[in-house]
Amino acid sequence: MGARITTLGVLLLTVLLLAACGSNQSATQKEMNAKFDKIDYLMASMETMNSGFGPQLSNATDQYIALVRRYSDVLGADEAKQRLVEKGDQVSDYCLACAATLYDAAKKYD
Repeated sequence: MGARITTLGVLLLTVLLLAACGSNQSATQKEMNAKFDKIDYLMASMETMNSGFGPQLSNATDQYIALVRRYSDVLGADEAKQRLVEKGDQVSDYCLACAATLYDAAKKYD
């Protein structure tokens, strides 16, 4: 009877640890997605305004790159590169220097 309780205890502990790992990853992904949504919205609002937002768009570009680097282990190299290239494509009409910075950052994930 004691061995059964020990076995059940170990199994319960394993299930709880696995569940905690899964929910932690989900929380990390939710946090990451919220941060990307926020910076995407900020950059999109600068793109639709007049060209006076050049310095702010440049700063937002740097923040975007830093965010990709921070979450590169969650994203993986392919997704990180894809996000940087897509963002470069989006800002290229408004800030060529920003697009070049994003493309250069994407090269690091080859």
